[in-house]
Amino acid sequence: MNRDEWLDFAPFPVLEHEKERVEALKRYERLDSEPEQEESFNRLAQLAAEICDLPIGFINLLTEDKEFKKACYGYDGKTTPKNASFCQFTIAKDEILEVEDAREHPYFKYNPNVNSGLKIVYYIGIPLKTPDGYNIGSLCLIDHKPNKLTKRERRAIKILADEIISQFELNYTRNRLQQNNREKDELIKIVSHDMRNPLMGIIGFSEVLKQETDNDEHREILGIIEDSGEAILGIVNVLLSSEYVKNEAFTINRRQTDVAALTKEVITLMQPFMMLKNQNFTSDLPDSLMWKVDGEKWKQIIGNLLNNACKFTPSGGNVFLTMSTSDDGSMLVLKVSDTGIGMDSELQGRLFGGGGEIRRPGTEGEPSTGIGMTTIQKYVKLHLGNIAVDSAPGKGTMIHISIPN
Repeated sequence: MNRDEWLDFAPFPVLEHEKERVEALKRYERLDSEPEQEESFNRLAQLAAEICDLPIGFINLLTEDKEFKKACYGYDGKTTPKNASFCQFTIAKDEILEVEDAREHPYFKYNPNVNSGLKIVYYIGIPLKTPDGYNIGSLCLIDHKPNKLTKRERRAIKILADEIISQFELNYTRNRLQQNNREKDELIKIVSHDMRNPLMGIIGFSEVLKQETDNDEHREILGIIEDSGEAILGIVNVLLSSEYVKNEAFTINRRQTDVAALTKEVITLMQPFMMLKNQNFTSDLPDSLMWKVDGEKWKQIIGNLLNNACKFTPSGGNVFLTMSTSDDGSMLVLKVSDTGIGMDSELQGRLFGGGGEIRRPGTEGEPSTGIGMTTIQKYVKLHLGNIAVDSAPGKGTMIHISIPN
């Protein structure tokens, strides 16, 4: 009987709660690629085979249509169709499945893995049951001759099957903790970075007012405000320089928002710094423009872009901001450009985290954390938008952002 005939003949088990079972498996493994064969699982498969004095051991994971080899001992196993698998019968029940001689079994004897490939004669499989009661796979052992395990051997491999599930649970818990830590670190980074713009607004306005007032008492108060802002900014810079703060994914909450009004709020905060650097700022904004964005992250995009433009444009330079919709009305288009120092192609390639963060100081020595543009790109992508850069050394930079509604 060939493989196609076997597939027509075999009485394949129909599992209850199959969708829930596969979802339980997804907690432990990505099913869009083959599971990585980790050494700890390979050792457990080997230990099971050696305890029972059998030549081949597998830890198999079963999806709706495939059998993946999580661990192999004694045979270079590969992914196979589920309907050619012995283990699909193992996971159908909660007890050990033992086939002493597959060549004599009423339907296993026609399985293609009996007549070729693995040449299975003896098979024993132990279901891998999750704590919530789903059989996600099996620990199975194979021999090329008839066999039968003792009660002691069966107890031993059942203990190993439980240990395999414990290992899956430990990995799952560790991954969850790591993800939670990454999200916490991301929050620290984003909050710290985006505190810079309002703090710089406080410091900048204080400096401007100090230069415009002749009242000594007012100048002293403004000096205290400026010193306090710089002290907090110093703490923020320490947080941003911490090596443990890494980039990871974030989520957004999009809703219809007047992006023109939000943009004007950020411009108000940034203007004192441009005034202090004697820069000329020009904007072309509609009176009102409703668009579906995450308001806070939109302000952070604008603030980071203007901060960079100001930072890398020398005294007397120009900064421009324009915002409109595309001709067909499907995209929100934002452009921020400057007449600053610009970037060569190598720096542009690293701008969004490709090849390391860029930490070059501004034209007057302003500090840089190197994460501003990476944050902007992340927020634009979360809005399903695009970001592009056009720059050349000594000729300034233009950042072009487009976001669908």
